[in-house]
Amino acid sequence: MRVRRMRSEFWRRLAAGGALASMLCAACGAVARPADEETGFRTVTIPLIAEGKPDARDETVTGYLLSPPGAGPFPAVVLIHGCDGYDWQVRGQPGWVLFKTYARRYVSHGYVALVLDSFEPRGVANACGQPMLVAPRRRAWDALSAARWLGALGTVDRDRLVLQGDSHGGWTVLVTLQAGLWRVSEHFAAGIAFYPYCYGVAGFSAPLLVLIGDKDDWTPAWRCRQMVADLRRAGAGEVELRIFPGAFHAFDFPLPARTNVLGHFMRYDAAATTASWQAIDAFLATHIR
Repeated sequence: MRVRRMRSEFWRRLAAGGALASMLCAACGAVARPADEETGFRTVTIPLIAEGKPDARDETVTGYLLSPPGAGPFPAVVLIHGCDGYDWQVRGQPGWVLFKTYARRYVSHGYVALVLDSFEPRGVANACGQPMLVAPRRRAWDALSAARWLGALGTVDRDRLVLQGDSHGGWTVLVTLQAGLWRVSEHFAAGIAFYPYCYGVAGFSAPLLVLIGDKDDWTPAWRCRQMVADLRRAGAGEVELRIFPGAFHAFDFPLPARTNVLGHFMRYDAAATTASWQAIDAFLATHIR
């Protein structure tokens, strides 16, 4: 009962804050997607797998593809945003700046990178106030459809696919990798979740790396610690949890310290960001050969 009340309060506070955020952004006006002009990126439309999709209304999802030189086959990473999307309507588009930086880093390591946009094709700018507006199950289907699309390219090794997401996207990583949830042949070889909303789950279908700060007051680290402890007791799945002392939510966003409309504090933490990428490199060296 206590857990149910806490979850209810979690969603109530998200909704209250997101409504205000939407009003504040209403005056921003439409902004062209800079990804359309980014050097090296190719805008692609990915059809969603028809059989078994969670929402019949969904048809396609947009992606921004960046590839290393050569014929491959390369490992690939699908990158998925948080509840604020890629901030297309915010000056400077900090979400896009962060994820294109991720993509370029992966390409420099020999990966194909696909930056997936679950919101723009659905006419959604921000879902922080309505996290189920584009629910993680729908976004997981986007990711699985992207896996099928990448596997058909010929330059990608379909058995070396990685899924990485932040916050709402990190939660989506957990849902995508949830064991026994999906009935499709597409799969990811590994998952990386930055500060996700952790929940009780029986197991994962692939190794998972969770990265979170111990000061995160939005998606608390204790939930992830509990999830991992439960899985280890059950001997289910391979999960690595890295909790960074003193780090808050969105510690990898190089933005000024700020308190959002929900009262959650966020601050860039260079040390935690560096440590997280060191953990990612070691994790992938083990699981993506």
